[in-house]
Amino acid sequence: MKFIYASELKEIFSCYGHFYNWQLEKDEYPCRSVLEIVRKKDNVDKNSLWGKKADAVVIMMNPGSSRPIESVLETEIRRYPYSDTCFKSMVLTQPDNTQYQIMRVGIKFGWRHIRVLNLSDLRDSKSVSFLNCIKILNKIPTGNNHSLFSEKRIEECAISLRRKFDPIIVGWGQDAGLLPLVNQCVKRLDDIPLVGVISDLNPLLNLHPSPMLQSAKENWLYQVVKNLENL
Repeated sequence: MKFIYASELKEIFSCYGHFYNWQLEKDEYPCRSVLEIVRKKDNVDKNSLWGKKADAVVIMMNPGSSRPIESVLETEIRRYPYSDTCFKSMVLTQPDNTQYQIMRVGIKFGWRHIRVLNLSDLRDSKSVSFLNCIKILNKIPTGNNHSLFSEKRIEECAISLRRKFDPIIVGWGQDAGLLPLVNQCVKRLDDIPLVGVISDLNPLLNLHPSPMLQSAKENWLYQVVKNLENL
């Protein structure tokens, strides 16, 4: 398939995210609960996106360094369980190389609205510190609520997973430290078919969509598109 570059993709798609601070005991953690990738020509109401059924859903590791590119007047504070799961205030978000990969798949299949979820909402661009934080949080009784797939967020998760294309694309990476989160996620997904590039290290892990080498990026695209077409 043709490899479409970021400059062209930015003219086709917009990204909107829901950002909040998760309050756990006396600490607050910067988070993003969802990212919505939509065609610019559709001129959609950004705050209605999460309530809609997406064309496809993708699950990654965590939002990394994702940030808004429009001003946010105040940061939403959330504690779980959270009563209002039916509204998410969305802001325009800077896409990254991983999201460009998802856009390329979307163009191949004609998708107009792709929802990106994560094993964890925690915004941390460094995988080592992210995984260390997860280990610490796992020792706290409600410390796993940063994950959409935790017990306290079942209703929110069900709404987030609404989609037209049944299989879910996965690309959460190959770090064995993710396995507790992966197991929780897979359990919540039940028998939904998952499509990605399976890791040689563990069948529950998979390749990240945007490795450093250009040839590896193109190989991920080829493999995922091939797997989707063979369903």
